Amino acid sequence: MRIEIGLYILDIAHLDVKESEFYADFYIWYKAPADSVWKPENIEFMNGVIESATPLASGTSADGQQQWSQRIKGRFRGHFELHSYPFDRQSLPIVIEDAEYTDKELYFAADSASPADFNLWIEPELRVPDWKRAGATCATDTHHYRTDFGLGSNRKSSYSRFTFSVNLSRLFMPHLVKFILPLLIIAGMAYVVFFINASEFEAQCGICITALLSAVALHNSQADALPNVGYLLMSDKIFILFYIVIFLALVQTVVNNNYAKRRRFDMAIYLDRVCRFWYPAILFAGNILIYLLS
Repeated sequence: MRIEIGLYILDIAHLDVKESEFYADFYIWYKAPADSVWKPENIEFMNGVIESATPLASGTSADGQQQWSQRIKGRFRGHFELHSYPFDRQSLPIVIEDAEYTDKELYFAADSASPADFNLWIEPELRVPDWKRAGATCATDTHHYRTDFGLGSNRKSSYSRFTFSVNLSRLFMPHLVKFILPLLIIAGMAYVVFFINASEFEAQCGICITALLSAVALHNSQADALPNVGYLLMSDKIFILFYIVIFLALVQTVVNNNYAKRRRFDMAIYLDRVCRFWYPAILFAGNILIYLLS
């Protein structure tokens, strides 16, 4: 039995990456053959909790099929991959299954009367703060459960699954202001030590330590807005690079101070000049590598 499903997304809001949740408001309709006994009461949203739903309105479609429609509002969960954060893309899925009929009795399909371009299934004025739309996808597959749900058949259960996803990419400008610019300013603080006289050890050391602590504080504030994951994000790798380079700047101030105490000012000046070149070069090359390899 073929059941067609169509959606029209009205709004997506309260996207919470830390909790892997989002709010969705949409119309949904189902179509079944005219002689079918199927009813949409057994439809389940596998990754969400419905907060409100209008009563099902039934009718007959132009091609003679049974049709039901309703408006649904609810919270849904996604599996957000953050390896490329803050340059990541996310997919917000709405996953549907029938609780009664297995895949041998029923399979889902996208509504054949709706546009083939799934971007047209979304309200054109839809906006998600800090994100931009990057298309939409619709897929049907079979989901296998390694249980018989207590029926005693000792068999696996398989059900047809319908998934509609809204794809988003993170906007660059908000994170340029919140993440990249502060980090560049912190790195610039540490860079100043290469222009200070080697005999001014306390000033150089204080600047490097302040820069290092500022980077740690910025890293922690960013981590508070993200879920705990078992892998390094791109942003984590960038912070680690900055930690290493700022720490090396601190080591350089110690070495230069020793040269100054021994009256080797020529070596101190030479080391400052070398670091003035290599400090930004390492940061630039390191960030490019992190971006390409993440």
